[in-house]
Amino acid sequence: MDDISKQAAVGDMKGGYQTILYAVEGPIARVTFNRPEQRNALTISFFTELLHVLDRIEADDDIRVVIIAGNGPAFCAGRDFKESTKATPAEGAHYGRLNLEARTRLRQLTKPVIGRVHGPAAGGGAAIAIECCDITVATKAARFSIREVQAGTLPGLPVFTIGRARSLGMLLTGDWVSGEQAERWGLIYKVVEDDAELDKAVNQLAEQLAPQPALAMTYTKRAIAFLLDLAGHTQAEQYLAECRKLLHQSKERVEAQQAFIDKKRR
Repeated sequence: MDDISKQAAVGDMKGGYQTILYAVEGPIARVTFNRPEQRNALTISFFTELLHVLDRIEADDDIRVVIIAGNGPAFCAGRDFKESTKATPAEGAHYGRLNLEARTRLRQLTKPVIGRVHGPAAGGGAAIAIECCDITVATKAARFSIREVQAGTLPGLPVFTIGRARSLGMLLTGDWVSGEQAERWGLIYKVVEDDAELDKAVNQLAEQLAPQPALAMTYTKRAIAFLLDLAGHTQAEQYLAECRKLLHQSKERVEAQQAFIDKKRR
């Protein structure tokens, strides 16, 4: 986003966010995706607001921990196909830039990020939960799916987390992975019984992390990021972004995403 667009977006959000709930309780910041009727599907507006929130969090030295959650029945359904099926190539590229920037910023945030997953996390929503949050806790009712192939586009690569065989299994089939299975595979940190246990576990983690030495946590995160970069993580993300630009222009991608919309309407 250029400086003028960024200033306009920030100005529009002075009165509050449209797609996110943001609250700070002492040293803990809570970011809640807030499009429950659309299962918190991802849009250009959402990523614009998320980046603005992350700027505020990074600039506030009193914030020591961040909790990411979803409002409504789902954590996040991934990209909003109602928006993407109508997007021009320029709009598709803009979404891709914001998506990549927001996920990179989440991973590189100097403060630990806890993911609270209570329901379905699909596509980009799964990527946020399993790739961008530092410590993710989910209920047994939570489930994860990476369905970009079925939607005619290109997914992220959990191969850095769960290896080639399980990655290709998830990516090519789009099958759902339960919260318990996600814990066994190492996609998340912990699975708990229900929403009450989830809130308890997430709050305990936040309270445990908040008083710890901030710089030590920051450099621990940076060391992990450095190792991922040595393995080619950043280069892979950049390559995927270029491939998505090409796939966005394909008729197959539009038809596949429209099929998802039509299936939901039945």
